[in-house]
Amino acid sequence: MPTLIRRFERLDARLVATVMGTGVVVCLGFIELLRSPLQQLSRVTIELLAVRALLFLAPLLVSLLLLLRDGPLLLGGRRPPASWGPDLLASGLLSVVLLLYFMAAVIITASLMLNQGDGVAEVGFLIGQLEPARFAAALARAAAYGGICAAICLQQARRSASGEVGMASGMARSLRLGIGVMVCLDVLWTIVVDPLRMGGT
Repeated sequence: MPTLIRRFERLDARLVATVMGTGVVVCLGFIELLRSPLQQLSRVTIELLAVRALLFLAPLLVSLLLLLRDGPLLLGGRRPPASWGPDLLASGLLSVVLLLYFMAAVIITASLMLNQGDGVAEVGFLIGQLEPARFAAALARAAAYGGICAAICLQQARRSASGEVGMASGMARSLRLGIGVMVCLDVLWTIVVDPLRMGGT
């Protein structure tokens, strides 16, 4: 419990602002990216495609942001694997919370881009178009990715040398491993899980 409290105390306005700002920027970029090749589609359809695509990417993005922020903390001490549980749980829960902030920023940004007068109704429309199963899956993936990134950092802490050079080296390896593992899991999810779910509907 002390570890959970300590980690959640680090959920400050700066981290939330970073996550939400990333959501805004990525959403705007994604919408602009879709507009050129999909000019024949309506603006509403493009915004909806962007929101759904970013819901898939959100677990990886928020877990990576959390890794960048909390990686040095996790790399700061060498602990046996038996003591990792609270940090893994805290990282998973924090990733879920950050995903909610990220998607809130994405949905609000997309609704403002629609610019059809009633912002509240547009937000409600976009939320209503998110499939509950996919949203639940995104939350589960965020929790898993957060825990995996924390485990990678804690493992690297046991292997890295002490001092600033060792910390920098461990952080670089953690980033490479974290990104590689999450991308591979996303690919597996797309190939295996999504077709199974679609086949069952």
